[in-house]
Amino acid sequence: MPILVISFDGVGDIAYEKMAANAADYPNIAALKRDGYYKNAVSTVFLSSTYPIHATVSTGKLPKDHGIISNYADATRSDDAAEWAQMANMINGKTIWDCAKQKRLKTAAFLWPVSCGAKIDYHIPEYHKQAGENQIICNLKYGSKLFQLKTFLKYKHLLDGIKQPNLDNFTTAAVCNLLDKLDKTEKNPKKNVDLVLVHLIAYDDFCHRYGNGNTQPAQKALDENLGKLLKSWGNKPVIVFSDHSQLDVAEVVNLENILPDTFVQNGGSAFLKNAKILEDTEKSAKIDGLQNQPWFGRFLTSDELAESGQPSKLGIAAKVGYSFGNKPLKGDHGYPSNYENFQIFYNTINTKKNISHSLKGTICDVTAIIAHELQLDMEILDEYGLR
Repeated sequence: MPILVISFDGVGDIAYEKMAANAADYPNIAALKRDGYYKNAVSTVFLSSTYPIHATVSTGKLPKDHGIISNYADATRSDDAAEWAQMANMINGKTIWDCAKQKRLKTAAFLWPVSCGAKIDYHIPEYHKQAGENQIICNLKYGSKLFQLKTFLKYKHLLDGIKQPNLDNFTTAAVCNLLDKLDKTEKNPKKNVDLVLVHLIAYDDFCHRYGNGNTQPAQKALDENLGKLLKSWGNKPVIVFSDHSQLDVAEVVNLENILPDTFVQNGGSAFLKNAKILEDTEKSAKIDGLQNQPWFGRFLTSDELAESGQPSKLGIAAKVGYSFGNKPLKGDHGYPSNYENFQIFYNTINTKKNISHSLKGTICDVTAIIAHELQLDMEILDEYGLR
């Protein structure tokens, strides 16, 4: 059976449950949670940033194995000029779209992270342009040319740059336009699509800017866009999930002002740039002294460093209420996955059978569900006993 996969970027399980409890304002989310299979308290992977997590969903592997260990191609950078880790060929291992193509299944992806240049039939990639680049030309280069041109011309009136929720509204219109043209009776397989990946970003954007308590426009857009997607998709399998939660931030700490050229800052955590730094006795003492700062949460564990794939031998986590960076924010992620109120969710409906007994309560469950639904040749089916 085909499956529609929708990523609610930045929506933790608590935020989702609050929306679902308010059916008057969020009827589509409430209905999906009520009528489908819902799993909360799900653990994401570390580093808990969008690109490493989506690469995990795309492969069923941890960042240390699939190789996307940061939002950025160079994990030692996180500055505004850093190139994003957005090219599909940066992923180590087979992706869900690779495995779908092996079965001659039709695929579609809309702003799905780390998919630029992927062999996807209907593809609008999420490309972060560099200075001097043209957004449309780059998108055409790394996605479906004619499909994107037609879509942009038809729905460009919905866009206001990358402003949200305009961008999510454009994405949803593009998906629905494709789905509405397909053969919903499944009489003509050539006019169907089997795997549809959709990345909705408005909540994450609003939460970064305004904090968890001021995301109502994004929440309303999520619910409305979910309703449109479900209507166009029909009574076929769907999974909605979140990649990470967001924690409110009272203060952003710029470590460059405290220990210049020492840490790579990733929101809720930071990694030592170079192990040789610890050979500097004075600097090493200053790093130990960070424990006395009010924003210091803890040092990262060896298991967390290993899972993240970071080459660093030392990392620190910010205390709740703080994050590391050089921009003012009201909400952030990047924290260790076991932080309180930092869990995620997934919500399925119309899947073939209940496989909850095989699921593990981690983000990799999402990959297992997708692979099981499409019967893809992926290692995760063996790991979950679903082959």
